[in-house]
Amino acid sequence: MGKSSTRNVAAEQEFSKLEHLLEQTADEIASCLKVLKTNLAEYDSRNGLLFANTSKSFMRSDIRAAKDVASELRHVADQISKSDAPSEWEITATRSKINAVFDALGQLKKTARAYDRKDKSKGIAGILGNALTGNNDSASDTVEAVVKRTLHDNFKGFSALKHQVLVAEESLSPSFAERVMDTVSSMTSSLKGEAEFAPEGIAKKSMSV
Repeated sequence: MGKSSTRNVAAEQEFSKLEHLLEQTADEIASCLKVLKTNLAEYDSRNGLLFANTSKSFMRSDIRAAKDVASELRHVADQISKSDAPSEWEITATRSKINAVFDALGQLKKTARAYDRKDKSKGIAGILGNALTGNNDSASDTVEAVVKRTLHDNFKGFSALKHQVLVAEESLSPSFAERVMDTVSSMTSSLKGEAEFAPEGIAKKSMSV
């Protein structure tokens, strides 16, 4: 197997892993945002917030924006699947979408903080709601806290995806193929050595079975 062929196979394997992680991350974020909507609805109910004044209503457009941006990760995965050969384009596109999603999730926290400032007093309904439910922990019971907690508990982050981007990018380098060939060669030599020094009795027993 030539170096060029080995490089292509190695790159295709790493880009296939990248494709899988892009899809997995997109699914994870979509699921996380669903949980966030549920948690915001619970926050509204807990604080006696109704109709247009709810945190869920206030956050709706930013949640939708985050979901749309996250879906672009799946689009890049689809492009990788359809590509004739791995290329730097997929690496650049993946990094761009990761940054976009990161910003969108960050915007959720900013919007939540803005809601908390806007609705700091929570109005008469909120005060009555807290009194009835015994919820007086205002420091931990904020929309920003709900958003941060939901993201922390339901989204693993971008570490694995970012790592795979680096590995996939490296697989495009000729030196990557050389290391793969060296590893295969080393493993082959090791197996041959084990066969040569295997006890004769074991070899005969293996043949007689």
